Amino acid sequence: MKALNNKSTKSLWGILATVTGTASLLTATVGAPATAATTERVFACSAPDVYVEVSRLNNGKLIYTAYNIPTTLQRPSLILNNGTVRRNENGYPVYRFTSGNYLYAAVQDTGYGRVLVYKNNRLIATKYCGDV
Repeated sequence: MKALNNKSTKSLWGILATVTGTASLLTATVGAPATAATTERVFACSAPDVYVEVSRLNNGKLIYTAYNIPTTLQRPSLILNNGTVRRNENGYPVYRFTSGNYLYAAVQDTGYGRVLVYKNNRLIATKYCGDV
């Protein structure tokens, strides 16, 4: 992740990753057992300022990985574990992950999908996949 003083302004995604990412990254690194290392990507979204992947670990748990753009996909800006999945009213999967008062939702549909960020149950950001 780039240092905060490298840019005079930072996107909302960058701020959220900075605020919540350090603790989540530490939790993901320490908390993920070696047997859970194999993953299957179930959702990917390339949007302005962010690339998001949702993967299912070998043990069945879901993991959310976000990279601030530009990226080489070497070091994630945010990792969240223990997500849930359910179907929305149209039957499409919605992957949900929480970190403190933040909720990250990756919505897959017939289009490219979208990523939503809520703080205290209030929508604060929407990124549509494929808008790069």
